[in-house]
Amino acid sequence: MATANGAHLFNHYSSNSRFIHFTSRNTSSKLFLTKTSHFRRPKRCFHVNNTLSEKIHHPITEQGGESDLSSFAPDAASITSSIKYHAEFTPVFSPERFELPKAFFATAQSVRDSLLINWNATYDIYEKLNMKQAYYLSMEFLQGRALLNAIGNLELTGAFAEALKNLGHNLENVASQEPDAALGNGGLGRLASCFLDSLATLNYPAWGYGLRYKYGLFKQRITKDGQEEVAEDWLEIGSPWEVVRNDVSYPIKFYGKVSTGSDGKRYWIGGEDIKAVAYDVPIPGYKTRTTISLRLWSTQVPSADFDLSAFNAGEHTKACEAQANAEKYEPSQFAVSTLPHLWTNNSCRT
Repeated sequence: MATANGAHLFNHYSSNSRFIHFTSRNTSSKLFLTKTSHFRRPKRCFHVNNTLSEKIHHPITEQGGESDLSSFAPDAASITSSIKYHAEFTPVFSPERFELPKAFFATAQSVRDSLLINWNATYDIYEKLNMKQAYYLSMEFLQGRALLNAIGNLELTGAFAEALKNLGHNLENVASQEPDAALGNGGLGRLASCFLDSLATLNYPAWGYGLRYKYGLFKQRITKDGQEEVAEDWLEIGSPWEVVRNDVSYPIKFYGKVSTGSDGKRYWIGGEDIKAVAYDVPIPGYKTRTTISLRLWSTQVPSADFDLSAFNAGEHTKACEAQANAEKYEPSQFAVSTLPHLWTNNSCRT
């Protein structure tokens, strides 16, 4: 169907939910979404509004137009071709053999292609309809392994199993090559990921926000001397799911002080500037084409901060000071954010 102003809506959603509802002994709370605009780029926020009777209707679940989201459903033959394409043209391994680790990356990249179609269409619709959006912040997101979850939500498990069989592999063996995303190790991290899955499944326009840990988990080894813990290596060869947004970055200040200028205004001076860069991970809903984002932040040092003169003079340590300082604040390093298990119970839920 279409609205009075000609904007096409969509009606394929089947959720019965109309608002996010929390209950306690005496009161109930609804998630109240608001959106304000500034120039051409919208700023969104949300508030929790405690009320006894007011219902907040969710606009996505009540309006129509299925053509806005892709209805593309690949079969086993096209999936086989896609996996072979990624094995050859987006390689992470040598081309000679198609062993399990390589099969996993090629399969995950093929799945991501399907997710990207729905992912882009989902946020295109949100922008076209000027949707109110919620943002869920947590210090941890324990997603688990994404491959089987993604193809299950896309209802393509059988097709991918057949495609991999055609290529000489078993789906379960390929899926076992995926490491757990080391984005925390506490119960609240698992709860946060469940919230995102539910928001996508119930077709709520939402984002997750967190930190891109490199050592968020640890590996456990049992030796003759007992239990040993070693650092997690889940990002050593990269993640096939994340998409770096180099155009989404912000300067973050550490240290420094507030000083009053001659005009009477206060300014932040001194300190160190580190650039935060966004990495997005698609979160598909179950039996719906809605795919929302988990945005993880990592740090980066501009090449301009590398002291080339010091490097050419043989002062290599001094030349790399900016990079060393950035690693102190990098959530993927043993520094400011280090290991989440040191503060597991400090998740920030908004």
